[in-house]
Amino acid sequence: MVMMPLASAAPPAGGETTTSNGDETWSEEGTMNGHHTVLNGTSLTVSANITMETGSSITVEQGGELRIMNGALLNEDLNAGLLIGPGYSTISMNFGDVADEGVVQLKFDHEIIEGRHLLITHENQTINASGSDMVQFDVSLDGTELAFTFESGGFTSAMGSYVLWAKAIYNGGTSQTIKAEQIETLNAPLYWFQSAFDVIVEGSMDLSQAHVYGANISCPGSCIVSGSTLTGSAPIDVPATGSLDVLNSILSGSRSDEDIILHDDASISYLNSQGTGGSTDAWIRLLSQRVLTTNIPNGSLDIYDLGYAEADWNDLTDENGEIVLVDGKGSTEHKRIVEWMDGNGNLGEDNGTITLSITSNWGVFSTTFDAPRVPFATVEVPFPLIEVVSLEPENVGAEVNRSLGLMMTVTNTGDVAATPNFRCYVGEFDADTAPSTIMASLEAGETKTIPITWYMYEAVNVGLTCKPFIPLALNDVASTVTDANGVTSEPVTWSYGDEIPDKPLVIWAIAVGIFGGGALWVSKISKAKQYDHITEFTDGREDPTESE
Repeated sequence: MVMMPLASAAPPAGGETTTSNGDETWSEEGTMNGHHTVLNGTSLTVSANITMETGSSITVEQGGELRIMNGALLNEDLNAGLLIGPGYSTISMNFGDVADEGVVQLKFDHEIIEGRHLLITHENQTINASGSDMVQFDVSLDGTELAFTFESGGFTSAMGSYVLWAKAIYNGGTSQTIKAEQIETLNAPLYWFQSAFDVIVEGSMDLSQAHVYGANISCPGSCIVSGSTLTGSAPIDVPATGSLDVLNSILSGSRSDEDIILHDDASISYLNSQGTGGSTDAWIRLLSQRVLTTNIPNGSLDIYDLGYAEADWNDLTDENGEIVLVDGKGSTEHKRIVEWMDGNGNLGEDNGTITLSITSNWGVFSTTFDAPRVPFATVEVPFPLIEVVSLEPENVGAEVNRSLGLMMTVTNTGDVAATPNFRCYVGEFDADTAPSTIMASLEAGETKTIPITWYMYEAVNVGLTCKPFIPLALNDVASTVTDANGVTSEPVTWSYGDEIPDKPLVIWAIAVGIFGGGALWVSKISKAKQYDHITEFTDGREDPTESE
């Protein structure tokens, strides 16, 4: 009992680490400097204003519970700014009725790059902030609302510039400053540049009529924010295991472009609540990655309108049919956002589509589907399943050098049509068939019988084997699209017929005929030439050798 840690009655104040071992309540205002853990089976209730020193933390373990009810966790020593541009933005403030005249200074977080287009207008005064980190206007400080309009646009916009504060100076040096988080805005969302303390909820947290200022909140457990205000405490990070309910509450200012980030399949209920607004989304769903497993190695992917930025590109699956469409790197964030609520409360979702395909001389096999909104998904392209069912010869005996007819029955028991090729073999060698490559057009579920002709040139007893001829493009999915063994007919006995002369005798007979005909033709030509000679040179005399 002596060695058991004691439950603290107040938050740690000297940088130490404390734990709750029972139900504990912090009901008096104070300062927390250190780290406190709410253990499994215990609870912490905060019903007072607690000032949180920078670097402090509250961790709620699984089975623990944190309740902030009519209380607050506050650190107001933070820097915030109003993001200006692109386009038109307006900020307004009221310093009260303090003087007839004075000046108002607007401070930026950095010097505006020389040449940038950033015009600021108040009533009839316009100033170009290019090259400056502060601008100053003559104003009336008689209690009227002061409005300043910013114009930036095009490639020279001041995107990334923040207004940090507005300062009124009057009566010879009296000043009054209004911080960014206190300024009314239109199209100038509030951003916080850092958080001051951590709240990590692996168990449960219930904020009711509470105020949390300057926190970095992570909720892998269960969190409820009801009737509460969170200032400079966004984005709330909700890992895949977590859930978040935001009811009748206000989230003002974020360190990113969203008030809440849901990871993967984290759940949210967001009702009657107000976020930072403007270009800051109320919440987004961000996938850790986007991975597809398919049934096509080296398959082609055509990707359209993926993610928040509607990205398009083409890609290929790997040798196992898998692909990481989008990895988990920060630069891919827009491609990993699949759902969101914008600053005006409008819901949006990823409308990306993907076409997965493989092209072969059997046809193009593909499927088009909505891009999965989960980190891992499996997609399969429908394929044909081509088989040779039977091979029936017209006879079990045939004559060498003559043809034999067969009927080949083929079928497609797959899900899509195809135009497959078939080849036939005798043993391991190509058979002499007509046609040599057989083609058929087969719808899904269709069976056809195809006549073919087979020739053999030796006396054997052998069967003919016919099978689908798989295109190279489908080699990796051969077992999916066909039965590669094919079918072998019953053996056919090939023998020489008596009336069929051997090929050598036929060849010799043809050769003799050609030789005899040629000799006769030569003889006739020779005699014709001899008679012509006699006519030409004897001049009618009987003896051509007789002398004149």
